[in-house]
Amino acid sequence: MIVRGSALVNPGKIMVRATNWIGDAVLSLPALEALRKRFPEAELVVVSKPWVSELYEGHPAVSRQIVYDRTGEHRGVRGFRKLIGQLKAEAFDAAVLLQNAFHAAWMAWRARIPTRLGYERHGRELLLTHPVQPPPRAAYGHQVNYYLELLFRAGVISKPQPVEEIRLVLSPAEKTWAAERLEALALRGPRFLVGLCPGASFGPAKRWPPESFADLSDRLVEGLHADILIFGSAAEAPLAEGIAREMQHTPTILAGKTTLRQFMALISCCQLVVSNDSGPMHVATALGVPVVAVFGSTDERATGPVGQRVRVVKHHVPCSPCGLRECPIDFRCMMGLEVAEVYRAALELAKAG
Repeated sequence: MIVRGSALVNPGKIMVRATNWIGDAVLSLPALEALRKRFPEAELVVVSKPWVSELYEGHPAVSRQIVYDRTGEHRGVRGFRKLIGQLKAEAFDAAVLLQNAFHAAWMAWRARIPTRLGYERHGRELLLTHPVQPPPRAAYGHQVNYYLELLFRAGVISKPQPVEEIRLVLSPAEKTWAAERLEALALRGPRFLVGLCPGASFGPAKRWPPESFADLSDRLVEGLHADILIFGSAAEAPLAEGIAREMQHTPTILAGKTTLRQFMALISCCQLVVSNDSGPMHVATALGVPVVAVFGSTDERATGPVGQRVRVVKHHVPCSPCGLRECPIDFRCMMGLEVAEVYRAALELAKAG
């Protein structure tokens, strides 16, 4: 259903429950900006998990954040009660739940937020004052529109226009830090920097093989005189090291050595990024960096990078997109994607500037 009349009427303070994945958080930014545009004087407080909270730092749509740390101060039943106490003390007028989980609605209900808006999913409709039936995929297409549709169907905003780009912001201090860090790595001056994001926290089905990334990297070093930076989480450091061992040239491994904001600052200095379908892919695109996105088990029409300076490459097979975390057969969607094809897309994007 579409809620008739606006679910939010002049709220002074709005709690926004953020999504838990970095990629989803980036794709939900246009909805957050639309909410800010609709209520320019309201205080928008984002409740986020620690690993995505840095994404919202300095964002013009966000007034401030409450970090929901289930492994720290909000751990267990006592910690959750502490969070609920914090939320109650805020005296929010409304809650907009971008996250679909039952727990998000339970949190807003327990905090006695009078207006609670979210999609009617996972049995949480009784906890919402304004439950909105999720639209079919055909009604919104790309995931970026899924969050905007929530606001539209709740009567908060008018029908949104197609999103052509998403923007993340860095402070001057962060840009200066990145320049100094690259100089310390002997990567100063007019160098062609290529960032690799070979991980994907969702699962191995989204990861192009390490040996393919290694082969591509060597070609980029020789064809573009590039310096290769390999990014990733601490858990992905072995993956980065494995790619480096397969390479003939020596890359700079930064996996596990940066915070999210530091990663953002460094990758913004790259002239090109090659990434699997992942959070870092969306971050790089939102920072305006040219991105070659490798897709296999997932659907680029639903979760592809949103921007003008992107190229999506994939090997089309009947079983893709399957959306699985692990391939149950022979991983043909990724194993069939030739390095030459990705290299060609990288060259085209590099030449286009």
